[in-house]
Amino acid sequence: MFNSLRFFPIIVLVLITISCSDDPVNVNDFEDPAEVFDISVSEGFVVEVFADDVDLPTSVEFPPDGSNRLFVNELQSGKIWIYENGERLADPFADLSLNIQGGFPVSGENGLLGLEFDPDYGNNGFVYVTYAARNGSDEIASVARFTDVNNRGEDFTVLLTGLPSDKGHQIQNLRFGPDGMLYVSVGDAYEQNKAQDVNEFHGKILRMTSEGEIPADNPFGPDNYVYALGFRNAFDMQFRENGDLLVSDNGPTGMDKFMVVEAGGNYGWPNELGFHSNPEYINPLHVWTETVSPTGMHIYRGDQFPPQYHGKLFHVLFGFTYSEGPNPNGKRVQMVNITGEGQNTEVSFEDFAVWKFDDGFPNNPVDITEGPDGSLFVTDIFQGKIFRISYRP
Repeated sequence: MFNSLRFFPIIVLVLITISCSDDPVNVNDFEDPAEVFDISVSEGFVVEVFADDVDLPTSVEFPPDGSNRLFVNELQSGKIWIYENGERLADPFADLSLNIQGGFPVSGENGLLGLEFDPDYGNNGFVYVTYAARNGSDEIASVARFTDVNNRGEDFTVLLTGLPSDKGHQIQNLRFGPDGMLYVSVGDAYEQNKAQDVNEFHGKILRMTSEGEIPADNPFGPDNYVYALGFRNAFDMQFRENGDLLVSDNGPTGMDKFMVVEAGGNYGWPNELGFHSNPEYINPLHVWTETVSPTGMHIYRGDQFPPQYHGKLFHVLFGFTYSEGPNPNGKRVQMVNITGEGQNTEVSFEDFAVWKFDDGFPNNPVDITEGPDGSLFVTDIFQGKIFRISYRP
């Protein structure tokens, strides 16, 4: 079900860079059209440009210490910037080109992707990232950690490396669960048959400790990082208050999926697409038959928005594939209504913010997070911008 609320346009100027689309995209594929577009939002909400000086922004997160510091990943520079009280600090928090031997060479969708803070960040200052780089013919995909020391990332530590990477479908995001474990989504790296092999990292959700070790109670044994399998290119994850792990997966052409992922579960790729009756695999909760390219997720826990938005999942639909280009079914943020739990969960989707565009117009939201004031912040990778959505009736 889509949103029946009224929408109001916000006019914004455009800057362009690249996409981390469902299939590989070349950074030089697009030119700056110097046009304008509007973002439609639900009644009472306004959209502002929070930042326009960031290059290919992917993940954004505020640390759980209550500070007004927004951390932003840049895909291909390998830099993490901090915006404090709306201003970007002079020096980056981290620069992966200084931490990786041979620099930080990337191509396609490779680069700096996931960003997560330790639940005990206030005491240990740990900041976790996922990245995929290419050193000559070697593909480097890893989970790593920095320590925040006065807004600078120190003590760079690789927790897990040797993960599958290609020009797309590589390692993606990471989230801490309520069990204190770190969950990591990994694409199939275009080797789809490995998604069904529990001895491969391809097409999996991994589970590890904060030190990169394998938990003794992992579903496939104490020597296996795999938590669940059968994914094509799952970009982001969120945990509900009841502990359910919500994951969306990008399909081949359409057939994007939204699901509850459980320990040891097999979600069918590449053997099953969409809904099915095969008892070997767990069905999704929702299937988009059109291409929407789902990416970032965030569960709203603030109180700035009206009560009907509290506790709701906000989900970004990126809306781009290399083969199809921009897709009108994506380019939006939707609010997800969720009832039930586990595999008995039911979901419906309502449009919350829609990126207006003409065919071929490269502006695509990627990730979403929430600020200390309860506003939502959304990265637009093609424009190199961060938008802030606030409630101002």
